[in-house]
Amino acid sequence: MLRRLGLAACVTVLVPLLLCRGATGIDAASSAIVQQQSKIEAIHARIRQKRDQLQFEALREADIKRQLGETTSAISTVQARLADVQTRIDAALVTEDRQKRLLAQAIEALQLQRDAYRRRIIEMYESSGDDRLGVLFGTQSFVDFTERWDDLGYVAAADQREIRARDEAERAVDAMEHAVEATIAELQSERDEQTQSRNQLDGLAQERSNLLDVASQDRTHVAAEVQELEEISAQEEAQLEAMVREQEQAAEQERERTGAAPVEPPSPGEMQWPLSGPITSPYGMRLNPFGGGNTEYHPGIDIGVDVGTTVAAAAAGKVIIVGWVSGYGNYIAIDHGGGISTGYGHLSQFFVSVGQEVQRGQAIGASGNTGRSTGPHLIFEVRRNGTPVDPNPYLGSR
Repeated sequence: MLRRLGLAACVTVLVPLLLCRGATGIDAASSAIVQQQSKIEAIHARIRQKRDQLQFEALREADIKRQLGETTSAISTVQARLADVQTRIDAALVTEDRQKRLLAQAIEALQLQRDAYRRRIIEMYESSGDDRLGVLFGTQSFVDFTERWDDLGYVAAADQREIRARDEAERAVDAMEHAVEATIAELQSERDEQTQSRNQLDGLAQERSNLLDVASQDRTHVAAEVQELEEISAQEEAQLEAMVREQEQAAEQERERTGAAPVEPPSPGEMQWPLSGPITSPYGMRLNPFGGGNTEYHPGIDIGVDVGTTVAAAAAGKVIIVGWVSGYGNYIAIDHGGGISTGYGHLSQFFVSVGQEVQRGQAIGASGNTGRSTGPHLIFEVRRNGTPVDPNPYLGSR
């Protein structure tokens, strides 16, 4: 697909150039470049839009990942609570089993007390009053009478203590039984609540996992679209080089036709700096300033300056391109003869037009932040036969 797009773009650019070359020369070729600028701007507008969309999709994916992480953490917390509740239920069941054995023993003891007390009542009922009185009056002395009277009191008091002990034991048995049942019921209720929470969180986690899959697919799709547009943009850069070569050849042919003296290309070290400012990005391979961690080829020197700083021609020559060009934004190219040309990108204003002769140091535009740029600066290029080369050998001292 990219090869087809690239071929179509080349045909769109080069055919008008070749058709116009014989008719009107360099000006017609420059006009064809200008016509191409609207197409280039549309592509870069799409790139900017897709980059914004890619950033949104990346943020959305990261947010869903965060939410899924929070849900997973909440599930772990609830699972830990469930394990704790189950441990307490198991302990309560062990306690219940032990209490049941104790209850059985208590009930057995109670039953023995009841049986003994029942026999005591029967014996008292069956015994005659005379016999009981006989116990007292059958004594031989007052002292013996008193002792027997005390003995009967002790027996009565013992009977009362047995009754109270039996009642307390019955209440204790009931209390223990109810306490164990209440504890288990409370723990089971807590377990049911935690289980319900875990089920809800499981559903939420599945929902967010599905959303994450969709977000990841969307981000991947948009990233592929950005890459495709970037590849198209790279092809346009190659087309720009071809255009510059065509323009340089046309300029030479125009000079030959008019009999103008050939332009001597600047020798190494003869070009002046187009403006004064720090170099924010050198020529050659660099880390992609737009992120991603990959390296890219940088065809010129970035000079950091404020928007509106005057840009000067590095050497005398003829302006061959003025307008919007691919990632350069507002761009000027000057042919200096001998296959050497210079380029000035990301401009905010133009002070020259195509076909205009300029002198070394002449103001040609103002710096800006147009095109594929991370901030106000000027990209300065030197091209040999349309191919970018290191500008440093051509520049004099600053």
